Amino acid sequence: MSKMKDVTSIAVNVGSVPATKSRRAPTKGDQREQALIDAARAVFRDRPISQVTIDELAGAAGIARSGFYFYFESKQALLAAVVDQGIAEADLEMAEWLAAEGLDRAALRRGLAAGLARWKIDGRWLREAFITPDPGPEVQHVRNRLVDEGCGHFSDRIERDARAGRTVPGPPALIAKMAVNLRVITFADVYANPGEYDEDEVLDTLTDAILRLVYGETPTEAGR
Repeated sequence: MSKMKDVTSIAVNVGSVPATKSRRAPTKGDQREQALIDAARAVFRDRPISQVTIDELAGAAGIARSGFYFYFESKQALLAAVVDQGIAEADLEMAEWLAAEGLDRAALRRGLAAGLARWKIDGRWLREAFITPDPGPEVQHVRNRLVDEGCGHFSDRIERDARAGRTVPGPPALIAKMAVNLRVITFADVYANPGEYDEDEVLDTLTDAILRLVYGETPTEAGR
C-alpha cells in the first residue's frame, strides 16, 4: 500500500464522525450533538470540568436541559465524546507520520506542531483529562479508557518498523505509550508555562526525543 493510501486509511479510521455519517448530510440531531461537544470544549477551556453543570452545557449549546439527555446520559458521557474527538484530532495530526516508515523527522515534527497548536487552545481541559492528579471519578473513568485505547495507531506504526528491524528492542505498545506520554507531558508544560521556552526549540527537542526513544537515533545521527 502506498504512503498516500495509508494516510487516507488512518484519516478515515480516526475521524471524529463515523464513516456512515460522512456519506450523508448531517441531520439536525447530528448538529445538536456536535453543538453540545463544541459547547463543552469552549466551557471547559475556562472552568474545571467538575464545576461545570449540565444546565450550563445545555445553555451554551442553545438547548434545554431535557434535550441534553436525548444525546448524552451524563456529563461523563459528554466528556468522553469530547475526549474521543480530541484523540481523533491527534491521530489526524499525526496521520502523515503514522503512515510512513522509518524516522521521517519532518513528518513527525509537522504532526507535533499541529498538536501543540491545539493544546494552546484546549490546554485546560486536556490537562485535566490526561494528567491532573486525582481528577475525580468522571475524568478518571475516561482517562482509564484512554490508557487502553489511546496509543493504538502509534503502536501499530512502531510494530511495523520493529518487524523491519528499525526500532530499539522492547514491546511496541510500551514504547508507544512512553512516546505518547512524553508528547502529552511536554504540551501540558508548554500550556502551563507560556513563553518559558522557544516554540521551535520545544518542537525540535520533542521530535528528536521521540525518535531516539523509538529508534535509538535521529536523522543526523543516522547519517554519520
